[in-house]
Amino acid sequence: MPTYARAALGAAIAAAALTGALLASTAATPEDRAPATFSTAPGRAPASKACTASLEADIGAGASALMTLSTSGPTVSFKDGPGHPIPSLGKLDRKHPRLPASAGIHAEILKPYGTAPQLRTKVEGGAPYDVQDFPKLPKGCRVTGTR
Repeated sequence: MPTYARAALGAAIAAAALTGALLASTAATPEDRAPATFSTAPGRAPASKACTASLEADIGAGASALMTLSTSGPTVSFKDGPGHPIPSLGKLDRKHPRLPASAGIHAEILKPYGTAPQLRTKVEGGAPYDVQDFPKLPKGCRVTGTR
């Protein structure tokens, strides 16, 4: 099979897999799409308070990634265009920093044990990889278990 035909076939398969993942999502209440959210527990010292920062980023093909950084590290969940979760893609975290090849898209947390993790994604066959920075934690909060 010629190289140009293989590339087109690969792109078509990836698009079909992503479409299937998006259509398989269940109906859920959409969450607000605030660009960044910071929360801390009042009345506690910075080392023990619940600190989180979230950012929702468009990753292409009508999907978005909700990137959350907390004191226990980064997590990523995926949503379709209307904001419904895509359960077939699951969730990324330190223990599972990369989607399996069978997911139909590439998504991976780079530096999951670092203080400045990033999300690397590629959803369409010919599109380049995209890298997004996780949001920074509020002042006084620290990520634990960093290397």
